[in-house]
Amino acid sequence: MKKAIRKAASFLLALAAAASLSVPAFAQDASVTFDGNAREFLFAPGSSESPTDLFADFKGVMPGDTLTQKITVRNDVDNQVKVKIYLRSLGAAEGSQEFLSQMNLTVTQDGDSELFAAPADQTDGLSDWVCLGTFYSGADVDLEVTLAVPETMGDGFQNAAGTLRWEFKAEELPVEPGDPKPPQTGEQLPVWPFLGAGAALLCLLLLIPLAKRKQRRENPNK
Repeated sequence: MKKAIRKAASFLLALAAAASLSVPAFAQDASVTFDGNAREFLFAPGSSESPTDLFADFKGVMPGDTLTQKITVRNDVDNQVKVKIYLRSLGAAEGSQEFLSQMNLTVTQDGDSELFAAPADQTDGLSDWVCLGTFYSGADVDLEVTLAVPETMGDGFQNAAGTLRWEFKAEELPVEPGDPKPPQTGEQLPVWPFLGAGAALLCLLLLIPLAKRKQRRENPNK
């Protein structure tokens, strides 16, 4: 029997004044875990802005910066169930388009398969459901999200905020006797939309303090 799972989550993308900048000291990986027992998605690490914030490394951004966030998508369900996990983008939330369109976003899977490469407000290759793979118990894949902020981004976007919306969807399937030996990572499958399945709504609320370009020029060692 197929079972579909749905959960909502959100993240904030905001530009703060230069005085409030805080640059992260080290990279912090994020994760999206399908919890088979609770029948839900769990998002980490979270932040004070949102408990489902995946973008710990997208803090302290300045014009000209290019930052990368690693997100591990994994299946935490027992050995009798395999899971297909899907991802799609709904683009920028209302009122966020102008702000997000200033930055470019790239999403790759396991370092080579490009899922998205466009301005952050667009949906690009994630307009329809993309199957990230068939996940047996303990299997995972890595998504690499790269955010590029142009040097030309104006001071008018200081203290601005925007919301980018993604959805995750899981379909549970029983493990059949003839199934291959469970792989260690998600098995890549063709891209196709799955009708009638539940979804985890992921509104990507990235927190991105933005400093004035001149501060970087005047204080190159800070």
